[in-house]
Amino acid sequence: MIQKLRTVTLTNGNIKDLAADCEQLNIRGSVAVHQEVRLQKISAHGHSSFHSPVVAQVLNSTGSCTIKDFCELNEMKSAGSLKMRNGQVMKLNSSGKLTIEQRLEAETVDSIGIVKAAEILAKCFHLKLSGESEIGELIADEVWIEKDKISILPLLKKKLICNYIKGKNLRLSYTNAEIVDGDVVTVGSNCKIKTLYYTESYSIAPNAKVQQIIWRENE
Repeated sequence: MIQKLRTVTLTNGNIKDLAADCEQLNIRGSVAVHQEVRLQKISAHGHSSFHSPVVAQVLNSTGSCTIKDFCELNEMKSAGSLKMRNGQVMKLNSSGKLTIEQRLEAETVDSIGIVKAAEILAKCFHLKLSGESEIGELIADEVWIEKDKISILPLLKKKLICNYIKGKNLRLSYTNAEIVDGDVVTVGSNCKIKTLYYTESYSIAPNAKVQQIIWRENE
């Protein structure tokens, strides 16, 4: 027999006294949570905001979700708009808009849409661009930036603007970056890179621009 989680469903208001034995929180509407939560699962549809730390196994959000403090999650799925300040997430899937005000640490990030972030550290980062994205620092073993083929925006609007990208295996397209630093770097179509550092190999697409290329020994 599978034990059912003790579930609380909220539909509106400011919440400061969530039951201590709650394991699953369902939000259906517009809800602001003003207390630290430690839960198995959060399922949010509508407008949810968390003003204190959030610790959970799973967070699924459709609509708009804002986490104003730290969050620690195993799995996070967002369809719509997700905004967080600081977080540690094992696996993040986002379709829509993802905003990281300070720093996100993750194993894998899979995103379709738009990302605005100060700093992302991950093992694997995959972004399908549907609009203009901006990331200050992106550090990941595997980075793959491509354009989303479905959306209707003109191609010029689909690009990633990044100050610094570092990783082992970098596959970039539609990316404007000051510094790209990788072992194996593939500079694909419509990239503009100021300085490219590599340790093993690189390739540059005919319609990409790289101002300077510097080889360095693997540390």
